[in-house]
Amino acid sequence: MEVKAFYFSPTGTTEKITTKIAQKVAMELKTSLKNVNFTKINDIDEIPEFSKEDIFILGLPVYSGRIPKIVEEYVYNLKGNATKAVVVAVYGNRDYDDALLEMRNILDENNFNVIAAGAFIGEHSFTSKVATNRPDEADLDEAIAFGKLIASKVDLIDEDSSESIKVKGNYPYKERGVLPLVAPSTNDNCTSCMDCVEKCPTNAINTDDPLETDPNKCIICCECIKICPENAKFNTDETILGLAKFLEENFSERRNSEIFI
Repeated sequence: MEVKAFYFSPTGTTEKITTKIAQKVAMELKTSLKNVNFTKINDIDEIPEFSKEDIFILGLPVYSGRIPKIVEEYVYNLKGNATKAVVVAVYGNRDYDDALLEMRNILDENNFNVIAAGAFIGEHSFTSKVATNRPDEADLDEAIAFGKLIASKVDLIDEDSSESIKVKGNYPYKERGVLPLVAPSTNDNCTSCMDCVEKCPTNAINTDDPLETDPNKCIICCECIKICPENAKFNTDETILGLAKFLEENFSERRNSEIFI
């Protein structure tokens, strides 16, 4: 048996939650843990398969109530073998809408048995004023507690059980939000440290000149804004700024995690 945690996490919030859960599951089950960060999605050539003995944990951020479109092909091609699985959605304090259901359904179709699901909160990618500094200590404690519950269920579940957990969400899924073809701007604070170039999930930032970002490749994950040590990256598009203001005015009240087990 091995716990295998796979996550797409441009700004790091999904990674924090997913790895905390996975660490606790592995510790409780006294087994090994493998963490796989597939955020550099365009650099991945092989898609793994999983055994019946694996415990697979999939962590994804929520983009407009759905899983990120850029990871669809990768996730749809994951192959289980009656593999026990957990799905984790991390959203920016508005709502996770259909993301958990979408994740569960995809894994169901690919021969996984989804035994648990959780929706957690991370600081919104468009504005640090919504869910500021989350996941915080309380969130991580909840992730650890969730991991313990998962491990307990693994110990008790019938090996031949194939019924997946019920989660919130609707099908057909909500339509994806359509954002403009834009990219963050860069000011003169940039020192060409290249952190953003190395971390960009879609390789949208020019490797020779980090002041240039290809809007046709950018998914507006805002990783470059969050990671920049000089605060040189920022959004200027009116649509993105308008969405950020709307979120600040309507979704600043603290929301809590939800688990299904």
